[in-house]
Amino acid sequence: MLKTWQIGSPDPALSAKLCQQGAVSPLCADVLVSRGIQTVEAAGRMLNAAELSDPFLLRGMQEAVDRINTALAAGERICVYGDYDCDGVTATVILVSWLTVAGADVIWYIPTRAEGYGMRCDRIQKLHDEEGVSLIITVDNGISAVEEAKRIRSLGMSLIITDHHRPGDVIPEAEAVVDPYQPDCPSPYKTVCGAVVVLKLIAAMDGGDLEPVMEQFGDLAALATIADVMPIEGENRFLVQRGLDFLANTEHVGLLALMALSGINTEAPISATAAAFQLIPRINAAGRFGDAALAAKLLLTDDPEEAELLAQQIHQLNTERRETEQVILKEIMDMIRQFPDALLQRVLVFAGENWHHGVIGIVAARLQERFGKPCFLMSRDGDSYRGSARGFGDFSVFECLHSCEALLTKYGGHPGAGGFTVTAENKDAFADAIQAYAKEHNPQMPVMTVSAVRAVNLADLHTQNVKGLEILEPFGHGNEKPLFALIGMTVSDVIALKDGTHTKFRLRQGNAQADALLFRMSPEETGIRPGMTLDFLVSAEINTYMGRDTVSLRVEDWRLSARMQTQAQAAQLAYEAFRRGEQLPSLVYYQRLCPHRQDLVAVYQLVRKAPVTVPQLCEMLQPIGMNLGRAKACTDIFTELGLLRFDAVTDTVSAVESPEKHDLTESALYRELLRFAQGHEP
Repeated sequence: MLKTWQIGSPDPALSAKLCQQGAVSPLCADVLVSRGIQTVEAAGRMLNAAELSDPFLLRGMQEAVDRINTALAAGERICVYGDYDCDGVTATVILVSWLTVAGADVIWYIPTRAEGYGMRCDRIQKLHDEEGVSLIITVDNGISAVEEAKRIRSLGMSLIITDHHRPGDVIPEAEAVVDPYQPDCPSPYKTVCGAVVVLKLIAAMDGGDLEPVMEQFGDLAALATIADVMPIEGENRFLVQRGLDFLANTEHVGLLALMALSGINTEAPISATAAAFQLIPRINAAGRFGDAALAAKLLLTDDPEEAELLAQQIHQLNTERRETEQVILKEIMDMIRQFPDALLQRVLVFAGENWHHGVIGIVAARLQERFGKPCFLMSRDGDSYRGSARGFGDFSVFECLHSCEALLTKYGGHPGAGGFTVTAENKDAFADAIQAYAKEHNPQMPVMTVSAVRAVNLADLHTQNVKGLEILEPFGHGNEKPLFALIGMTVSDVIALKDGTHTKFRLRQGNAQADALLFRMSPEETGIRPGMTLDFLVSAEINTYMGRDTVSLRVEDWRLSARMQTQAQAAQLAYEAFRRGEQLPSLVYYQRLCPHRQDLVAVYQLVRKAPVTVPQLCEMLQPIGMNLGRAKACTDIFTELGLLRFDAVTDTVSAVESPEKHDLTESALYRELLRFAQGHEP
């Protein structure tokens, strides 16, 4: 599905004023103005984030401090109960490390992904019976553990909950609950991750002084904040800025070992982007592909040799994770090539065998980004299918799952993502119910939108201008890396990188030339060939090698130049609705979609010369009134007759050698379109 491009045009006068008064680069000034920052004072407030607020403003903090102090004085056995993602692991490590130094009798437990998120009553029983635990402290979980809290109390144990998720109607019974989202919590900043709640707990244990705990654990808390996609603004901006500085000089031997394997250069400032793409996936890989306890042990160890060994294991798990993602993606791409009508649906739904449950969520996100539609994936697990879903815009994954509740044995999530289990018997009915929900609740499905600061020339992206963007870092949710639109670029070369895993485009605009990298897509998958003229959305950053700075461009999206965005989207949506058997609003829609004989002849002649993408067909045949929906109809008619070959993954049409002769009226699709275009009832 085509994405909507929103290309801004910041006021040049305001940008020039910021440039002059704030001593920022022209590109940086444009970004600030595009985000509503028009004065030097406003820019200063945004860039120089406030410090962390008083930890005692978190409701329940004093009670938590008092109960932990009692446990420390009495020598009680404490269990820190964590979670298997990066936030849960780092929060566990932070609290266990501090309690150990404080002389506590402390153990920790992180459930495996197979056990599921949060506390379990059977594990609580074991902690009581076999480990002699009298106090459980949750990190990054617990706010919904109402029944588990009752079990803890019935066993005579105590519970402290530290969490950052939104509570339900009932708050669990506990000695203390520290969660910024609980009712009447006066803490001024709510959107922090679990590790930051723990950071504030430790500061409170030290009387509220945040500086020592920041120096000791700020690097881990920054990683957790980035990993949990917290907004990089306010307190989080301050924490991530400071934490990344600490990360570059970390004393955690486990982090040092993992960064060495991740290719992170600790002699230069570490960006949030490097942390997000190189370090955090490895920490998460332990929980996805093995046991998150492995990552916790790595971050807890003081032994360099043990750290090296554990880091190697985690690095290998991450390699397996990437390879498994590629295997699953290839299977799904093969399904799409075999059954291209799957892409016509409102929601992408695919099922497979033995897809690793630790990565199908990542794959669903990749497919959603690739094809611009919500995605549900499920993999057979005995007599059931376990799945993961991703959504965006007005399409709520959680509400969709809730509407299908009668067909599911288990589900959970939020508007943007969710997980579920469905019996094999109900799998097909569930897939149908997803589409029915989407049709009822989203008559117009959301279209992905990507925003660019403004259109630029290649000459604007010079080293000094791009380097000026660095003061906007750290980038992340709420402070996204700015994108810029390159309009009318000639692609002079398309180069495969890393065995075809990635692609480099050599772009030319007049006498200016630059390379732009596209990750996780091969040249063949892009359908882009040398000589094409395209628009690109790119981000820009500085690459430093051997003391020399160069500009690196990263492709986020592309489209044919001069494409009329709204009309193209409308034509595509109308054609997909027609192919799904839905009635279009009026006769005009069918007439706009139905190809004339000259359209079909022109398409066939073009494709016989060389493979071409469907949008290219539309672009090249605009003089005869071709639109994207009609171009897709031509493609499908010829494919049905075996006269042309269509690759739905790359949206490319190619010729068939020595095809059998057919009359166009042999196509059921063509006959149906003709009938409706002539005014017959659908």
